[in-house]
Amino acid sequence: MTRPGAPLRAGDELTLDIADLAFGGRGVARATGFVVFVEGALPGESVRARVKRVKAGYAEATCAQVLTSSPDRTAPPCPHYGECGGCDLQHLAPPAQAGAKRNQVVSLLGRLAGLADAPVTEAVTAGPPTGYRFRMDFDWGTGPGGHSVLGLHRAGRPAEILAIDRCLLMAEPANAIRRLTAERALRLGLGTWDRKRRRGLLRRLGIQMARTTGEIVVTLETSRGDPPALGGLARDLVRDFPRVVGVVRREYDRYDRFVGDSILCGRDHLFEEIDGDRLKVPAGAFFQPNAAGAGRLREVVLQALEPRAEESILELFCGIGFFTLAAARRSRRVVGLDVSRDAVAAARDNAARAGLGNVRFLCRDVAEALPGLLQEAGRDALLIDPPRTGLPRSVALAIARAPVPRTVYVSCDPATLARDIRLLSEAGGLRLRSLTPLDLFPQTHHVECVARLDRA
Repeated sequence: MTRPGAPLRAGDELTLDIADLAFGGRGVARATGFVVFVEGALPGESVRARVKRVKAGYAEATCAQVLTSSPDRTAPPCPHYGECGGCDLQHLAPPAQAGAKRNQVVSLLGRLAGLADAPVTEAVTAGPPTGYRFRMDFDWGTGPGGHSVLGLHRAGRPAEILAIDRCLLMAEPANAIRRLTAERALRLGLGTWDRKRRRGLLRRLGIQMARTTGEIVVTLETSRGDPPALGGLARDLVRDFPRVVGVVRREYDRYDRFVGDSILCGRDHLFEEIDGDRLKVPAGAFFQPNAAGAGRLREVVLQALEPRAEESILELFCGIGFFTLAAARRSRRVVGLDVSRDAVAAARDNAARAGLGNVRFLCRDVAEALPGLLQEAGRDALLIDPPRTGLPRSVALAIARAPVPRTVYVSCDPATLARDIRLLSEAGGLRLRSLTPLDLFPQTHHVECVARLDRA
């Protein structure tokens, strides 16, 4: 055991009292002047921890033994938990997960955005804690004995693929599809992509599953080549799973550059229904990961946006028009912008299907198109839903300087959101009016946020 006051070293064991939960799901404690992040530990617990590595000002450790357990600790429902890198909060009861994520958002806003008393509401929950994923991706890799495996990345060793029997985050048909795909690919002699040697065929399996219509689209990411067995695998999937409406192939060259899409069987899209909207979702387009909570998310976004009948709204990163359609029903005009051709084409179809004529979708790069769009008169509000990496700096600066009264920012990464809020505030005087966290990623540390910013 480490003596009090002694410097920490890798391999040391020490008793720690866990005070908080950091973004990423690790418990936070202090020892000998260090912040120690402890995997598997929860706030309020006393644990025996083993130090893995020591860095400047902090250390990382694993929980060797729980001495005093939190009342919110629960038995993880998944047998792969701890080995699989997909989930990191299954040992925390779902109601407590939402509260912990709200606290993490508050902490990040204070540390990264400089907001000591941020207006953060209680976390919103929606849908069940398991079986909620609209899409899951499984990677092929080489397992013990050189055999091909199809699974998820191993915790702590993301280069390794862990063969799994069942993922609890997706409904059971998706697990059955994964199992059959792995078995048939092996039987058909379809090789696995070797990242070191840069050869082989199968890279990734994507499964999209609509909650309301039940339709499923399977995407096979592969290297180049034309093995006849690949078409046979696609036909097997459609034959054995009647809910699979299409199998799509996405090809990459040996340098991981995208080459193109093709349809192996059926069609390249499915339909999902949210609050009366029948939405076309292409295989390569983004859709909200939590199909069960998507409707609640849209409600929260509209509440923050407060669209009015006489207003014009500009939406950035609009995707297939998930938020656009709802905003258009309450406003005079909405212009949606996205760089994905497939997403914009689907958005136009979705708007036409909904009978909305006050929507215009543009397929352009946001950074290039935004300055001109902001110069158009009468922009009353901005709605932005960028990727996890947040706003490019040029886009954030353009938004900060634009004379638009209010902005609603939807984010799946509170760290990049906090960074962007600081930039929007310092460069343009935008003020955070409200932020609502939504626990749309149960069992993981991820959290969705809807932020409303007003021009000061």
